Amino acid sequence: MMKNRVLVCAYFAVNTGDDLFLKVLFDRYPNVKWDLLTANRNYIKIFKDYKNVKILYTYREVKIGRKYYNVFFKLNDLILNFKKYDALINIGGSIFMQGSSWKKKLKERNYLVTKFKAMSKKTFIIGANFGPYNDEEFIQKYRELFKKCDDICFRDSESFNLFKELENVRLAPDIVFGLKSNERSEEKEKIAGFSIINLKNRKGLKDYYHLYNNKIIELAKNYLSKGYRVKFFSFCENEGDLDIIQDIVREINNQNIEIVNYKGDIESFLNKFKSCEIILGTRFHSIILALKNGQKVVPIIYSEKTYNVLKDLNM
Repeated sequence: MMKNRVLVCAYFAVNTGDDLFLKVLFDRYPNVKWDLLTANRNYIKIFKDYKNVKILYTYREVKIGRKYYNVFFKLNDLILNFKKYDALINIGGSIFMQGSSWKKKLKERNYLVTKFKAMSKKTFIIGANFGPYNDEEFIQKYRELFKKCDDICFRDSESFNLFKELENVRLAPDIVFGLKSNERSEEKEKIAGFSIINLKNRKGLKDYYHLYNNKIIELAKNYLSKGYRVKFFSFCENEGDLDIIQDIVREINNQNIEIVNYKGDIESFLNKFKSCEIILGTRFHSIILALKNGQKVVPIIYSEKTYNVLKDLNM
């Protein structure tokens, strides 16, 4: 029997890590009705087997002539009946980064949290790290938001320590560590798995684009020369993983390479990932999955969030 109904905000970009967060949530609480607030219709297919998950098509911007107008507040007020919900959950990893539009995002979050609190509904933030950020204003504005929430759970000590004076803030390992393991114990094959990212559009990392790609090519060729097969895992096509993988695979030109592109097929992706003997991982959750699976792993750290979590794990 379904008892509670919860509105879910997340990073809906068909990103493996964030979709795994949602899977863990839905599997852990099968008797809760989950409404996903997203404009991405792919999620109708991704979670089609979950009868307790519903997609709410949300409006953020509409184009009139040459201009875009933010209609998030007005239209969602008319369309969504917030009274039917028992709680609001904001679930995600790097959801508190100080980008150019952070004030707009903060305004949306404040709007939802304030709405729920006015009706004495619970509000939660889970699975996040905080940053990167540039100034104290960013921290202070979010501290004000966090004070309104019932529970905030960070996944690393660095983030937790920024707000540890708040009684509603706590620390726990990354959500993906709570993923239910496939009952089948598959033998690891002689496969080297690579998770790579496209540095071309990443602030502060563009200068390493060719150096990074060339090193990945060198490593892949080295494993191929030792009789390994190689799998390249695209964790998020929308962020350019597949584009850079295809460029690298063309450069290597070897028939013992397979490209595995995540398109929402969670179980298939996880099974192919688990078959690898070793993971050379840049994506944060490629490292978490490898650790959970007991695979050999070489973390290629491009962000403090990876370093901070590994440090918490005494690695």
